[in-house]
Amino acid sequence: MYRRCLIMFALILVAMAFNVYAQEDSAEKSLESESSAAPAAFDIYIVQRGDSLYAIAQRFNTTIEALTTSNSISGDVRILAGQALLIPAGGVKPVALYEVQPGDTLFSISKQFNTSIDILQGINELGDSVAIVAGQTIAVPSIDEVSYEDYVVAADDSLPSIAERYDTDVTVLMSLNEIADERDLAEGQTILVPRIDVVRFAVHTVQTGDTLFDISRLYNTTVAQLRSLNGFEGGSDLAAGRSIIVPRVDETLLDRYIVRSGDSLYSIAKRFDVELPVLQALNQLADMRDIRVDQALLVPKRDGATLKLHVVQSGDSLEKIAEMYETTVALLQSLNGIADPSLILLDAAILVPEAKDILVRSGFGFGIQIFVERERADDLARSANNLGVDWVKIDVAWAEIETAPDVYSYSALDAMIAAMELAGLKIMLTVYDAPEWSRSTYIENLNSQFKGYTGPPEDYNDFAAFLANLATRYAGLVDAYEIWKSPNLVKFWTVPVYTRPRERIDDGDYGIPDEIQMGARHYAPLLELAYRTIKSHDQKAMVIAAGLAPAGYGDNYNAIDTVTFLNNMLDEGAAEFSDAIGAIFSASAVPPTLQCCEKPPGVDTHYESFLQYLGDLLSFYEETLREHEVELPVVVTQLGWGTTDGANLAVPSTGFEWLTYTSEDEQALYVTQAYRIAQNLEFVDSIFLYNLNGCAAGDEEACFFSLEDANGRLRPAFDAYQAVPKQGEAEAVPS
Repeated sequence: MYRRCLIMFALILVAMAFNVYAQEDSAEKSLESESSAAPAAFDIYIVQRGDSLYAIAQRFNTTIEALTTSNSISGDVRILAGQALLIPAGGVKPVALYEVQPGDTLFSISKQFNTSIDILQGINELGDSVAIVAGQTIAVPSIDEVSYEDYVVAADDSLPSIAERYDTDVTVLMSLNEIADERDLAEGQTILVPRIDVVRFAVHTVQTGDTLFDISRLYNTTVAQLRSLNGFEGGSDLAAGRSIIVPRVDETLLDRYIVRSGDSLYSIAKRFDVELPVLQALNQLADMRDIRVDQALLVPKRDGATLKLHVVQSGDSLEKIAEMYETTVALLQSLNGIADPSLILLDAAILVPEAKDILVRSGFGFGIQIFVERERADDLARSANNLGVDWVKIDVAWAEIETAPDVYSYSALDAMIAAMELAGLKIMLTVYDAPEWSRSTYIENLNSQFKGYTGPPEDYNDFAAFLANLATRYAGLVDAYEIWKSPNLVKFWTVPVYTRPRERIDDGDYGIPDEIQMGARHYAPLLELAYRTIKSHDQKAMVIAAGLAPAGYGDNYNAIDTVTFLNNMLDEGAAEFSDAIGAIFSASAVPPTLQCCEKPPGVDTHYESFLQYLGDLLSFYEETLREHEVELPVVVTQLGWGTTDGANLAVPSTGFEWLTYTSEDEQALYVTQAYRIAQNLEFVDSIFLYNLNGCAAGDEEACFFSLEDANGRLRPAFDAYQAVPKQGEAEAVPS
């Protein structure tokens, strides 16, 4: 029976792909009769933005009634993007054509297209044969629905032009959309097309004033390639609001500026700190007066490389010029609209990028976070020396050191401190995580969903006693202490409060607490006690107020937003008991050169808050300290961009999709840019890059940021950070 059902499904696919209709009604009815005894089956479809029950019914060759019955909903109900719907299985499915490659078998092809040998045999009328030959074209089921997207037909579109744009075949589009005649296409019609290769391509929304020339420069490509990708014939295809396909690039040198009333080319050149002839050449303006309101002009990024004009000399080639300016031939072609790299003219002026000199500010601290690995302590110290940093940061979980009152286990930390000290590195310890014995009441009553979280002790004097022991042991060796980790997150500051005694419920849980005792008024006393304790045992050691997680929201239960916590912390007098204010920049895929809050290319989430833009976050700290009349430096105790490239210990969970937006090369570039930007910010005294060895230490989240991936391979960010100019002998971070 199962095989007959598969054959029936295969016959339906054949009918769709090749417009062949069954001639033997009695045989078809027999198959239908036999298959009717099989249990109903369903596919699951995730509703997309703009979907309706009618559109989904049309797409899956079913009816609205069948959809409402399958999902127990009424016909007038509003469906929402992200909602899962059951789709009756057995509807017409799209097929594609596949050319058999040398070494292919029906089995290997079935695995490639997530199907079975039976279906492939049925689609292609092979009977029981498995014989195929290289070069043969066979029909295969198309990959699942997530591989398709809607496309709205524009004026002058044709199936051939759409097929070319999406790198597919006209017959596939006809089959996918049940189009009998390729001329049967209307402007405004919505059809299914294969999703573009998001690794290689992106979508650009045409803005008022855009030209193909502008867009080609922004995406390091050529006008010819844009025409080819999108089936354009002329500039009239660029209607504002239209989406076009563009090559995805890691980073560009250029931004787009829309000319305003009163602008001149001279005023724009001054605004973007670029030479007037360079701006003129960049936009191929024959006359400097040849600009108009709403025109899009290309300008260099404020924090990118400087552009200059190079006059072609005898013997020059693009390869030679690219080597001279440490760039690529492709970038030179893009900047200058050169289609053929062999065609450059003697005495012609071409645009070239020239890296800006990076100022190394005296006293600025270059740091790296290192996780404790006792056996590798010496190797990790050597890696830090190879990076050229002068500071290392080590997390110290109090719970792992003082496992019982006055019972200490320092051996692993001792090994790390000794190795870093011998390597001539300054050391900062981030101390957090009270042991269970100091939180007995909390642990006893804690809801199970919070059991894995950490927090402060019930009696802050227990923490003071631990710090006294720690500071005495490492006096003269440890240069700074950061007091706690992200106290504005419940993950690191879990203090549940029950207004009345709670009893265990059936599953042994205590239920949700009435509140979480979290906030600056609880953290500030801990900081004050820590400051007084450390200074009494090691006067020279710095005490740094905890870096706050960049949280743009707060419910005073799961988190307190960064703005509120920092202001409250300063109101509570935290500056009196700190030598510096900590800051954290993470949970972002936004390049550090950008300002809030336009959507960066390739970044779909986590760009909506100023906290995800490095320059804006640091400016917020500077302005807030000034408003509170606090004259303390800012130490960025954690900075980094995560990537899923290379080997990791896990895949990003829901809510952490932003980790997929940054490539390894982008990670390396952003690190370089971040340290260059920081040199111009006098109030920032040091930055600790996150991190060297999170993968080896077994920390899944830290692994995405680690300079060593899970296979021990050095990511490009290692070389990039190593190459960042640093002073030979950095001064200590001012206290």
